[in-house]
Amino acid sequence: MPNEQCAQATRPSLVIGHWSLVIGHSLVIGSFLTACSPPSTATSAALDSHLFSRVQVIGTRGTGLGQFNKPRSLALDRQDNLYVVDMTGRVQKFSPRGEYLASWRLADTDLGKPKGMCRDQAGHIVVLEPHYQRVNHFAPDGTLVEQWGSRGTNPGQFTLPRSVAVNTHGDLFISEYTTVDRVQGFSGPRHQAQVCFGQPGTGDGQFNRAEGIGVGPDDRLYVADACNHRIQIFTAEGKWLKTYGRAGRAAGELSYPYDVQVDGEGRQYVCEFGNSRVQVFDAAQRPLEILGGAGSEPGRFSNPWALALDSQGNLYVADAGNHRVQKLIRRPRSEGR
Repeated sequence: MPNEQCAQATRPSLVIGHWSLVIGHSLVIGSFLTACSPPSTATSAALDSHLFSRVQVIGTRGTGLGQFNKPRSLALDRQDNLYVVDMTGRVQKFSPRGEYLASWRLADTDLGKPKGMCRDQAGHIVVLEPHYQRVNHFAPDGTLVEQWGSRGTNPGQFTLPRSVAVNTHGDLFISEYTTVDRVQGFSGPRHQAQVCFGQPGTGDGQFNRAEGIGVGPDDRLYVADACNHRIQIFTAEGKWLKTYGRAGRAAGELSYPYDVQVDGEGRQYVCEFGNSRVQVFDAAQRPLEILGGAGSEPGRFSNPWALALDSQGNLYVADAGNHRVQKLIRRPRSEGR
């Protein structure tokens, strides 16, 4: 089990070039790297899909710039630049073409690495630190704008937060698991806890490792209930609406879904860690197609962890076991099959 011990929250510093920015009362040396960008290692291949025409591979295994060690979470800014966190404890930024742009490190990683990302209403990149029970908001250039959160099981506190998503009103929703299995919703500039739902179990509205959260165009919440092998749907107020999926490999079945994203037409893209694939469902939760399967070739996956959709409908997959990110390029509407 992950170490749940919570260290005293200290705000990290950011080193840009040769100067450091002190945030709060502590100075902890981090880094923001923009020079010496490595050559692009992205490759591309055709993809057999009704929705996507080809796949682009971003990154290779390693700890250098533009390389990954088990990428775990993804986010996109308003310009469709990609942000990735992995087990090196850093955030890396890439252009929409897959070119490395910059990176910065989280100040504290001894207890565990960052996991869980989204873009907030202000355009900042939100990064969770599960083992430090806190939420970070970074400007797209890596400047730490805000940090909040504390350990506990009361409303407004966290126990191993896993994923974060934002709705059309700017409310943040954060999933947790271990001592609690729940989702909390936070509103306003002070991030006041307004919604809290879920508990451990297998019934409707209960969770066994709540992981990724997707937000539909109607602000409904889609929660990847990983160890129950299903997706649960809730209103923005936390009222349970529907559950779909069960353990298995057939169409409509799931194996450890770790993330779910929803597009503007209500289609749901489910990242299956156990089946090493992405499954697509329509707005009525009917299976449409299965993408990938276990393997290392472009378009195949090894224990994928997370998904992100850009403004053009392209789908990014954190292909953790293959130490890379794959970008599935959306077909133009006129080419839909």
